[in-house]
Amino acid sequence: MQDEVLVKVEGVSKKFCRDLKRSLWYGVKDISSELIGSSKSGQLRKNEFWAVDDVSFELRRGECLGLIGHNGAGKSTLLKILNGLIKPDKGRITMHGRIGALIELGAGFNPILTGRENIYNNGAVLGFSKKEIAAKFDAIVEFAEIDDFIDTPVQNYSSGMKVRLGFAVAAQMEPDVLLIDEVLAVGDIGFQTKCFNRIMELLKGSAVIFVSHSMPMVGRLCNGLLLMDHGREEYLGHNMAKGIDLYLERFSQEGVQILGSGKAEILNLLLYPDGENGNKEILNMPARKHINVKVQIRVDKLIEKFSIAIGFLIKLCEALHWFIPKETN
Repeated sequence: MQDEVLVKVEGVSKKFCRDLKRSLWYGVKDISSELIGSSKSGQLRKNEFWAVDDVSFELRRGECLGLIGHNGAGKSTLLKILNGLIKPDKGRITMHGRIGALIELGAGFNPILTGRENIYNNGAVLGFSKKEIAAKFDAIVEFAEIDDFIDTPVQNYSSGMKVRLGFAVAAQMEPDVLLIDEVLAVGDIGFQTKCFNRIMELLKGSAVIFVSHSMPMVGRLCNGLLLMDHGREEYLGHNMAKGIDLYLERFSQEGVQILGSGKAEILNLLLYPDGENGNKEILNMPARKHINVKVQIRVDKLIEKFSIAIGFLIKLCEALHWFIPKETN
């Protein structure tokens, strides 16, 4: 059923303590409180903070949710809660079907076991029988491109090999919900392309939560966005342009000189399409049109020769939908 809700997160929160000794003491107290039924997990104590604070969303079959935010925003913590690795202090999570996760590099692998043995272990964790895993074994090895090392202990694998094997197991087993953290950034461009194509295939019958700092990746794969800021939900919706712009605004440094001696200065820069006179900047550029650039600079008179180089850092906006092709149904 395509419209089936596979992931439902309701007011989930998780707190941590900045002090290790105090954290261990709080842990003992919390376990004791739970045993006697008097937990006060909704209150912050000394040195505690909310890593995830009152986050709610739903994810349906066929949807890919991009989870973005600055380092420390709570993305990985939320993913670990969804995967059952840590318990939330408040809220409720409902998930249906098999859960596949690629959260941390090599997570779920036993380093002293071979790649072959880890495939069977991970498949069993996902709920597959030995017969079902055997039927998919060749496809997993072929996808991971580690044929010559399948009987080598995983502890001898490179970072890229671990990622390839982990993703191959999670993707080829066709889970109902797939959780992916930043680990795909380790793979080479060829493998990343394979992963993207595979995720697009999985979206026909699965739900995917994708964490990344790469906005092109997010824009290419996702049809929904959750932007987190210090554990809280800053934006949740399907307007990818709005969510990505809010994310990029956090890193804007207007008025700050990053490099240079100050002997040359950009006074004004205008972008405008053909047919315009360049008297004013056109913010919404028409698709597939030539763009003109008008630059006004001030150069110290002692500089006799100079050149101008212009590069474009694409700020993902509505243009993303034609700049990076997407598959359509």
